[in-house]
Amino acid sequence: MICMEHNVWLSMIGVPFLKKGRDMSGWDCWGAVRFGLLNGFGVEVPSFTEDYTTSDDRESVSALITRESIDWPEVPLSEAQPGDVLILRVLGQPWHCGLVVEPPYFIHAGRSVGTVRTRWDSLLWEKRILGVHRHPKLMELACR
Repeated sequence: MICMEHNVWLSMIGVPFLKKGRDMSGWDCWGAVRFGLLNGFGVEVPSFTEDYTTSDDRESVSALITRESIDWPEVPLSEAQPGDVLILRVLGQPWHCGLVVEPPYFIHAGRSVGTVRTRWDSLLWEKRILGVHRHPKLMELACR
């Protein structure tokens, strides 16, 4: 299983939601995933801030989330590990994502809550999971 340092994801808790945000002053859901992948695993993924006008643009955000993750291998939820990205349905579309930190926990940034750690098997999220994807660079990494 891949490891993520607790200090990386703990430092993310409480960061406020900020439309198109990409640093510790604030981020949207992709900004949080991007930060966690880079700082927790050394994996850089595109920012996409130029590819959508606002986080409220469900169609563009949905297309970006699915376009990026479609090239990443999908893994069963039962095999999810730190660094995997959950694609989540909101208002019927793949419009949200989160980063697995300790199964069954993931981190995500939401408008009303900022960045939080939550369980994917909670009543709020368990039926919204559309897929779990692993960046190709994480396919061969393991805890040391």
